[in-house]
Amino acid sequence: MLVALAAAPLLTPVVLLLVLRLSALVAGVAGLAVALVLAVFVPAFALEAGELGQALTAGALVTWMVAYVLLGGMALYEVMREAGALKAIADSVAEAVPDPSRRALILVLGLSVFFESATGFGIGIVVTAPLFLALGHKPRDAALLALAGQGAVTWGALAVGTVLGAELTGVPSARLGVLAAPLSLPLILACGLAAVGWTAGWRAAVRRLPETALYAAVLVGVLMAASASLGVETAGMVGGLAVTALGLAISRYGQRKPAPVSRRRPGGPPLGRALAPFAILLLALLATRLSEPLGLWLRQVAVLSAPGSELRVPLLYNPGFWLLAAAAISIPFLGVSARRLAPLAAPASRRWLTATLAVAGFLCFSQIMTASGMTMTLAAAVAEAAGRAYVYILPPVGGLGGFLTASNAGSNAMFAVFHAALGARLELPADWVAAAQNASGANTTLASPGRVILAATVTGLVGREGELMRPALALAAIGLLGTIAVFGIAVHD
Repeated sequence: MLVALAAAPLLTPVVLLLVLRLSALVAGVAGLAVALVLAVFVPAFALEAGELGQALTAGALVTWMVAYVLLGGMALYEVMREAGALKAIADSVAEAVPDPSRRALILVLGLSVFFESATGFGIGIVVTAPLFLALGHKPRDAALLALAGQGAVTWGALAVGTVLGAELTGVPSARLGVLAAPLSLPLILACGLAAVGWTAGWRAAVRRLPETALYAAVLVGVLMAASASLGVETAGMVGGLAVTALGLAISRYGQRKPAPVSRRRPGGPPLGRALAPFAILLLALLATRLSEPLGLWLRQVAVLSAPGSELRVPLLYNPGFWLLAAAAISIPFLGVSARRLAPLAAPASRRWLTATLAVAGFLCFSQIMTASGMTMTLAAAVAEAAGRAYVYILPPVGGLGGFLTASNAGSNAMFAVFHAALGARLELPADWVAAAQNASGANTTLASPGRVILAATVTGLVGREGELMRPALALAAIGLLGTIAVFGIAVHD
């Protein structure tokens, strides 16, 4: 009974989203309501008023972290769209890679992996979803393609989640990165095939399977090699660039006469100027992440926190600030007048507020589940029932953490120590256990409410998140099944 009750806050929004097809806002609020009822009236999960307040405060702070990115992403999108920058970039990409399905592959397994690895927090979605829209994809397809680009989140945000997992388990981060690559291969391959299928149909996905497998193999191989030699922090960027370069080379070789890349589009800025906002964003984020003194200073000033909570939100370090800064700098740089942008503010603000409230529901009930012991009750019950077969249950449990928190770091914070202790009891290899937790927690984030809501917001699908959640969950499930298979083979050998 306790296990069923502990699962109720999670199952409620899933049913509302996938079965009843209600909005993420309704589903998130419903999940929060169920979690609150359990935390107040069920003794096993009861929280004192102060503890409940701390959980809600933590949820609010995490919500602001996500909402900050949402706000900056929407601002940058509106500025670049109004200036014609996105159209200029999309036209140049279309000229360089004329084949739509190959183009989708390069963006999903290359460019998006690069940006997510350099920035994290779903910025890969913010960058690629508008590009897919500008390339002529329907909003739903653009959102799904952007979510498919989240297949290598293990190395996202300079691998911050992987580094945390290494600290919690004692397994070197380089080792976690090396082992996470083959564990992520099934999802990476599935994301590539999905990109082709959503672009050109599933028959085209079958025809392009060898090329998709080549990109996936190159990405995984570079991720392994770079994690071991350069460190996990930069492995994702190197892997994304390698796939992008390979895809451009294949496309160029396949053309009888290379298509020229236009530097200017009628009514839009030159290509170099159109790319400038992304360059500003990337350079700023890399500088704040790779320069330890600068990053340390930014994490200590303008910090949002609350009494009784360990969570801190450094407002100048968060990617949301740099997205807003890039948008502000781009207004005069791209020649967009305030008069043109003013009418866009009200509808964009309404979309942002709706998305923020939806995120708040999910993140607050996940914090309540963690604080009250509901999440650990679910994990422990599954572990006790499974015994040695827990080898096949560990990835879904780790994936649960990624789904709830939309974060690899969040999943590792919830379950890394738990899995390490359980793995030691079952005499499983510590490095593979830690890597399976790390990879599975990262790989399910593409279907998490937080990332789905981000994709829906950027593509104008607020209120229709269920249309994205179903295929995203299917993609994540395929990845989890693959992780289970690779993990099972590894530990039994």
